[in-house]
Amino acid sequence: MKLLLCGGGTAGHVNPAIAVAEELKSKDKDAEILFIGREGGKENEVVTRAGFELKTIKIEGIRRSFTTDNIRRIITALKAKTSAEKIIKEFHPDVILGTGGYVCWPVISAGKALGIPTAVHESNITPGMTTKLVSGKCDLILLNHERTKDYLGSKAKCVTVGNPLRQDFGRISRGEARKKLGLSKDEIFILSFGGSIGAKRLNEVMTEVMDEHSSKIKAIRHLHASGKRYYSEAEKKYIDKTYLGCRIVPYIDNMPTALRAADIVICRCGAVTLSEISAVGVASILIPSPNVSGNHQLKNAKHLSDGGAGVLIEEKNLSKETLINKLLELENDENGRKSRAKKINAFYKEDASKLIIEELYSLKKGSKKTVS
Repeated sequence: MKLLLCGGGTAGHVNPAIAVAEELKSKDKDAEILFIGREGGKENEVVTRAGFELKTIKIEGIRRSFTTDNIRRIITALKAKTSAEKIIKEFHPDVILGTGGYVCWPVISAGKALGIPTAVHESNITPGMTTKLVSGKCDLILLNHERTKDYLGSKAKCVTVGNPLRQDFGRISRGEARKKLGLSKDEIFILSFGGSIGAKRLNEVMTEVMDEHSSKIKAIRHLHASGKRYYSEAEKKYIDKTYLGCRIVPYIDNMPTALRAADIVICRCGAVTLSEISAVGVASILIPSPNVSGNHQLKNAKHLSDGGAGVLIEEKNLSKETLINKLLELENDENGRKSRAKKINAFYKEDASKLIIEELYSLKKGSKKTVS
């Protein structure tokens, strides 16, 4: 199979595409895979690190307001479609799969115009603007959540498959992960992070929690990823104080290991992040970002918290006191942690990548490709 993948804006859009690419390569060593990302996108680094070929097109997000700048962005998007057509004609893909972000619109639109079977995967409960825009063009909409169907038109052909995760998440046991991180049996490991970019408010509260709680208890180890944007600011606070058993880093490269070893996770609520913590099964405190379209992180988090699988704290209610109280509840209740871990693990859908590959092969089989 020749598979063209597109997605961008955040690593959360790119990682599911890489997971699908890894699955395809494991099944078919002769498969040819090409990614299309946005020009200048930091998330593209994830693709190249994974060893896949990448081409970029110039594209910017279109705003809802009518401004001269938005007109320029629309013109750029139309030019991006022409750029995508050129790449598609050179690569001759059997199928195109988009995984979110505004780079998908020109690629999916160009592919459909050229007669290529197209599909898009939506990770969030509420579909993003791009998914809504391309849903009428795509041959297939692949969903993480069954409920997402309610937000799409009746003509959209939907299949619920779950959220594809990188293969690393199935390769290490909890015992191996804790040994690798030097954690003893009796230590409680808290892992906190706000995504690759970081979250300013989360960082502010987390340094206070480390100062007044985590560093005061000998049995606690606490690792916090501040995000690259805010690391220098967080590091200054870290250097000025001695945080026994605590550490602040800009980014966690070995996330599968860190998550598998954790007893408690504190995190944002992007769809991929929630799928990852569901896959490993860990008691979690969920703090959705209020700065996302459609407030989709809150809806993602409520889906878990309503089932007793996670502790939800909205950012407007976030303080060191609130967070420390929730941590104390979990730290002092091992059975409660295990119960929440089991409940959140029940939300994980295995074999998402395999199911997606099966659907893509079905699209290829029924293709009447006209690209030349």
